[in-house]
Amino acid sequence: MRVEQRIEQKLYYRGIFIIVLLILLVFALFPLVWIMLTSIKSQKDLFAIPPMFIFRPTTEHWLKVLIQSEFFRYYKNSLVIAISTVFVVIVVATMAAYGLTRGKASSKVRENLAFFILSQRMMPPVAIVLPIYILFSSIRLLDRLETLIFMNIAFNLPLSIWMIRGYIESLAVEIEEAAIVDGCSHFGAFVRVGIPQILPGILSTALFAFIYTINEFFFALILSGTRARPVSVAVQLFLPTGVRGTLFGEAAVASILIMLPSLAFAIFMQRYLVGGISLGALKG
Repeated sequence: MRVEQRIEQKLYYRGIFIIVLLILLVFALFPLVWIMLTSIKSQKDLFAIPPMFIFRPTTEHWLKVLIQSEFFRYYKNSLVIAISTVFVVIVVATMAAYGLTRGKASSKVRENLAFFILSQRMMPPVAIVLPIYILFSSIRLLDRLETLIFMNIAFNLPLSIWMIRGYIESLAVEIEEAAIVDGCSHFGAFVRVGIPQILPGILSTALFAFIYTINEFFFALILSGTRARPVSVAVQLFLPTGVRGTLFGEAAVASILIMLPSLAFAIFMQRYLVGGISLGALKG
């Protein structure tokens, strides 16, 4: 009898857990579902009260964004900025993190230097946007992709160095020393042995930098015009303008398109994250 009561109690708690999990899942996915529905509703159905969940879908909003607007040009700008930023940030951050971890300076000096680098990320962007705008305006680099790439590198680099530094610190020094004994240089040992071990951390940092860059809005709004405008700023094209009002359908399509690169990047990196973890376990 006592065994049956324990089984019933476990089933009861498991049922409560599943119900709570489903409720949280609904809250998490509802905004995404609502955006998808909004993107395929007609203009009339968008303003229906109560909201309609059963309706005839339309592709008019998608056609306006993909064909009639210049959204794809802004989309290309965002991808160029994000990919360039991630590449430079990962290369520089990995080398800098290695120097902070394996450098010849004392541990106190390296720790203070690492904290100073991280403190640069704590500076609010609004505090420096005016001098940065004046600087790039004076050298005629406003509305340029290079300017936005530079700013995203500057803001992603400190935290990326700090993150990768933590992974390198968890790497056993003996592994690199064994490679050095076999004839590798310090740098060669790190590249051939160390990097495969910390590959999951590097990819996680790359994903973080990509998501931040693709969604960056403040500096993109201030420093870009029409040529270098990224997709995060281009969404405002569908906000209220005069008597036109807000284009909810087009804004929903734009929001979905903005989410796609980060989602695709995360899915693409997932295989390599798992592969990197397995490689690290085998070599460890």
